[in-house]
Amino acid sequence: MAEESVPEGPNLKELSEEELWELINDNRHRISLGVRPCILFPYLRQVKVLTEVDEDEILSRHNLTNRCMRTSYMLDLLRTQGRNGAIALLEGLMIHYPVLYTHVTGRKPSTEPSRFSGLIKYSELTEYLIRAVTGMQTELQEARNEAGKMSTRCSSLESEVSQLMEQEEKCSHLQAENERLQRHLSSLQREVTKLKDEKCDLYIRYTASIEEKSAINGRLHDLNLQVSQKPLTEWCQKGSASPYLFMILPCLPLTRQAHKDILQQDLAEAIDSQVELAEHLKSYREENEKLLRDKQGVCVCVCVCVCMFVLCRHNE
Repeated sequence: MAEESVPEGPNLKELSEEELWELINDNRHRISLGVRPCILFPYLRQVKVLTEVDEDEILSRHNLTNRCMRTSYMLDLLRTQGRNGAIALLEGLMIHYPVLYTHVTGRKPSTEPSRFSGLIKYSELTEYLIRAVTGMQTELQEARNEAGKMSTRCSSLESEVSQLMEQEEKCSHLQAENERLQRHLSSLQREVTKLKDEKCDLYIRYTASIEEKSAINGRLHDLNLQVSQKPLTEWCQKGSASPYLFMILPCLPLTRQAHKDILQQDLAEAIDSQVELAEHLKSYREENEKLLRDKQGVCVCVCVCVCMFVLCRHNE
């Protein structure tokens, strides 16, 4: 595949100081964002457009709080060096920031000596380029190592993400199961509440039954005292006796006099019953005797008739 062609910009050696700085200022924002001053300091000191004092000032000045501000201040210092400052900056971009150099100048970067302005000797330029290439190779190797570490880290993170997704799925299942158990627990709580209400109702009914039983026991006790004080027959003969008394009377404990009265009454009823049975038995005996006599009379008549019939047949 053919390399993408880059339109050739103006020859930098033919541009004046104002044209060079106009070209730089048009791209000042891009240069301030993309350039680190510490990368360009060695070349700028090599071509003697900046000194170590300038470098220290740029790096240690308190009002320069970020890299963009330090790069912009470096451009201001280079502006005081006139055309050499502009040429040195663009050559530094060509060596260390070739893509940015192409955006600024419109020309392809190259390390051929003829493309440089001659601010430093050829031997010094060659030595610097060797150091720059060596530094770039070291940076490239470090970048590759860092990329390998990042790749390993990415693989580890992908594995962790997979585990987290599995855990999230398990959490979803657990949450669904938890919701189901919560619903089941709510239903059980409703049933427990219902049972408690039923238990409360039963307790109320039981309490009422106990109170009613206590009242009945009290009434029975009172009646038992009354019965023990008077004979039972006297209570039975009273027409104004309470029906409640006769209803609960069989349940009351009887005194000796009450037992005697009841036995006498039962004896009288038994005697009357025996008398009635004796009368019925006497009538049954009389009827039986009458029937026996009638039966004997009938038998005698039959015998007489038979004898007469036999005599008649014999006379013939």
